[in-house]
Amino acid sequence: DIASESLSVSSILLTATVGYLIFYVVTSILFSPRRRPSRAPLKSKRNYKRGTGKDIPCTNPATGEKIGTAKAYTPDEVRAAYKRAKVASENWSKTSFDERRALMMDMLDWTLQNQELIAQKMTQETGKTLTEAALGEVMTTLEKLRWLVQHGEDCLKPEYRGVPLLLRFTKSARVEWDPLGVIGIIVPWNYPFHNVLSHVATALFAGNGAVVKVSEYASGSAEWIEDVIREIIGKRGYNPDLVQVITGYGETGAALVQSGVDKVLFIGSPGVGKLVMRGASETLTPVILELGGKDAFVVCDDADLDHCIDIAIRGAFINCGQNCISAERFLIQDGIYDEFLKRVVAKLNETHQGVSCKGERCDFGAITMPAQAKHVEGMIKDAVSKGARLLAGGKRQGVEGKHPTFFQPTILADVDLKMNIATEETFGPVMTVIRWKTEEELEKICNSTPYGLGSSIFSTDYTKAERISKRIVTGMANINDFGMVPLIQSLPFGGVRASGFGAFNGKEGLRGFSRTKAITTDRLGIRAASPDWLQYPVSASAKDIVQQAMYMVYGRSLFESAKGCVNMLRLMISAEKPNKKKVS
Repeated sequence: DIASESLSVSSILLTATVGYLIFYVVTSILFSPRRRPSRAPLKSKRNYKRGTGKDIPCTNPATGEKIGTAKAYTPDEVRAAYKRAKVASENWSKTSFDERRALMMDMLDWTLQNQELIAQKMTQETGKTLTEAALGEVMTTLEKLRWLVQHGEDCLKPEYRGVPLLLRFTKSARVEWDPLGVIGIIVPWNYPFHNVLSHVATALFAGNGAVVKVSEYASGSAEWIEDVIREIIGKRGYNPDLVQVITGYGETGAALVQSGVDKVLFIGSPGVGKLVMRGASETLTPVILELGGKDAFVVCDDADLDHCIDIAIRGAFINCGQNCISAERFLIQDGIYDEFLKRVVAKLNETHQGVSCKGERCDFGAITMPAQAKHVEGMIKDAVSKGARLLAGGKRQGVEGKHPTFFQPTILADVDLKMNIATEETFGPVMTVIRWKTEEELEKICNSTPYGLGSSIFSTDYTKAERISKRIVTGMANINDFGMVPLIQSLPFGGVRASGFGAFNGKEGLRGFSRTKAITTDRLGIRAASPDWLQYPVSASAKDIVQQAMYMVYGRSLFESAKGCVNMLRLMISAEKPNKKKVS
């Protein structure tokens, strides 16, 4: 029967997966990229202060407890940080891929052995749950490092390209990706450990140094993260100044953009992204911008709801919706609209929000920024006033503008395009549900927002799902799942329109942190000179010979090409060089 057949297929898939994992683990151990340091270790202790500017209070969002005070870097201190990284990068840029792989493995080993410590620190820093920290901070970082070790060199090694027919036997052409120098990286507060380490790892594998500016809302762990990276680099015998993790407000970020860095990666809001572009334009510094999204979560009438509901909860509420790829708009087809709402409300009622860092079992944590809770509350009130139905949540817990700040996971039904929450990024724990009937209507709704980051489409008809994904203007799409692209490190992560441009992850991310160089050289050592009739002073027949050569190569038919070849040879034989004039 169907049940036994489904069980059989599941058993086969499970067996195959376990077998592959065993094979992968065994081969990883037998052919490990780990290697002993080839250089004497260097001390990781700093000989400079970590910022002397304004105080940055650091508070646990879930408890309101103070966890420390950081100091903002002044513009002069930012420029000094860049110079330290620049000096250190000159040596690092000459390292082999074997050496870079070894450093990645050191980072991977440290992260794996300290995953509980990382989860605890990130939970205190952001208010998220320990499970969310394990998934979003640790696992994604480990996968980034593993992918760099296994595939990084293939992405950056020389790539040979084709040459024109006339040069086929004399020239070869290739593209190489060289280190840029120092990458300026500005990251948000939602995943403090992963945001720093993953982009630093990419920069290092490409042969660069890095200066990372973290958010003022995630500065409590900045010095600790920098200490970890410095120690790992120093043990390999390289200058720990290669990576600088700096703290501060807008002034610090602006100084980093104009400090002299060779490229800037910015992850944040479109408004600040425009300021970064403006600042970078003064020095013609190239930028990669990832500026958030308003991702659609599309559920068709024929979707498997048993499969879809739990993913919907995760897409809307993981990390309290504080993800650039959060599912912010749930577009449910008319035939299953009511059933979807019934099931998703029931599932949400089974969950619990609480303080994970205190050992409490909970599914969702706190909002990291107090001001964000006010923003979310305002969008919900606007939607309800315009006819949306509030089916769950909708309330903020805590004193306005202060920690701890919890916002209840919220479900809003019957949302339409007249409501701000339908098109503006929420960045909070709100499932906004919109009804649709036809694919034409769906396309209009999906593309009504200025953003274009990602999307998820659920249907048992894969042809239809693929068709819908092509109609939605985004940089990423998932079929019958959510949030897979950032975990699959071979894929570029990036959006279009107001979600930014450029990408990180994948070969595009590594090459984006590199200087692209096109190179031509002689094939087989044959130094072919220009034909005699084209050497200076050129023959009077040169123009006619070139024209016939074009017919030979690009002719529309075999006859036209053959005719061009004959005419070219005839002209070459009869070509005469002009008499050389004496230069007085």
